[in-house]
Amino acid sequence: MDVSSGLQPAALPGTARRMATTAVLLGLVVSAFEATVVTSAMPTLTRELGGQHLYSWVFSSYLFASTLGILLFGKLADQLGRKPVFSAGMGLFLLGSALCGFAPSVPALIAFRVVQGLGAGALQPTTMTLSADLYTLRERAAVQGLFTGAWGAATVVGPLIGGWLVTSASWRQAFLVNLPVGLLALALLHASYRDPARASSSRVDVQGPVLTGVSLGLLLFAFERGGSSALRLSFALAAGVGLAAVVRQQRSSPSPLVPLELLRDRTVLCGVLGGVIGGALLYTTTALVPLWMTGLGGHSPLLAGLALVPLLGGWACGSTFGVRVFLRGGLRASAGGGFALCLTGACLLALAVSRDWGTPAAFVSLGLMGLGLGPAASTSLLGPQTRAPWHHRGMVTSALYATRMLGGSFTLAALELVPPGFSVRFAVLASLAGTAALGLALFAPGHVVTEATATS
Repeated sequence: MDVSSGLQPAALPGTARRMATTAVLLGLVVSAFEATVVTSAMPTLTRELGGQHLYSWVFSSYLFASTLGILLFGKLADQLGRKPVFSAGMGLFLLGSALCGFAPSVPALIAFRVVQGLGAGALQPTTMTLSADLYTLRERAAVQGLFTGAWGAATVVGPLIGGWLVTSASWRQAFLVNLPVGLLALALLHASYRDPARASSSRVDVQGPVLTGVSLGLLLFAFERGGSSALRLSFALAAGVGLAAVVRQQRSSPSPLVPLELLRDRTVLCGVLGGVIGGALLYTTTALVPLWMTGLGGHSPLLAGLALVPLLGGWACGSTFGVRVFLRGGLRASAGGGFALCLTGACLLALAVSRDWGTPAAFVSLGLMGLGLGPAASTSLLGPQTRAPWHHRGMVTSALYATRMLGGSFTLAALELVPPGFSVRFAVLASLAGTAALGLALFAPGHVVTEATATS
């Protein structure tokens, strides 16, 4: 079966493609730095600013704003082009990073993280869409090592940089480190990439993303532990009404967030499941592990950052072979098998924390989680991409990123309602990994079917 397709005009080989590829790689590096450099600094900065009780909201606000940014900017990548959306997203992200670096309080930091998250919502899926434009599916399998190598190097070095900055300089530098890398990515992309010609675009649906964002925001507030039960119930009911209105609006919208025919596709639905649970596992683990290390473990911020290296390094290694497993066995083998390996690591982590097996056991557990999450999350995105035509590819990529962000933000908020204790929370993550592994083993396709081969 031929799973390749012709190169788009923007992806013709040569110097321009190499420069555009470098810009995409730097965009990935900026995203990776956000996930690691900043994360390892969070326990220290919330203590210094006196906002420990808002710790989870520093993460949830960013992830939720990223989701809203994805919903707002996702279709624009198909209608206006990849370059303007990438540029707008990078600009917002860098502005938010600079503001976070000078935040005077945790509430102000949360507000600035919203700006940063909106930019990331435009930036993150666009980098993956650009890579899909630059290379065919078979070429992506060959160059996957380059993309995952750059992402992996940033994620492995990121926690160490974050911990070192907190120890030797200031946590504020953890936000400002993004600025030069992002500006270089913008310059390279503008000098090399040209969007392919497109048919005249339809009117952008703003009502759908805004209504969805408001409804999900109300649902997120329903998980706020500090509010009364009656207030949380009111938020939940209002969110339910809003989501029902979203479904009705999307059915009649001439420009829905995701075309309904794609939502009937089994590969796309399995990608949604993988995205939600993959995001829940990644973002929750990277938020909880440094807090556990610096809190109950009494370790330094540098060692807390080092604790994320096995998880994120394992992710990078797993992503490298995940595409090849996907080409051979579809989502069932790559994503389903990845979540099964992640389940093993999450169970060992919960046991290591509850029985006090020590830091080495926790590092091994996190490495196993990363090795499973890498192929699971990357191919949960790649699978739906192969089923979408070019003019819907940015939309599908953005929707999958949105599910990843939503999984992280809502899981972080929901864990505030479970009984206290890190071992309990890590056990909840293990149950999520098991749910994903079972669901994908039962329902995910066992082979690759692209949009081109399905219609030929």
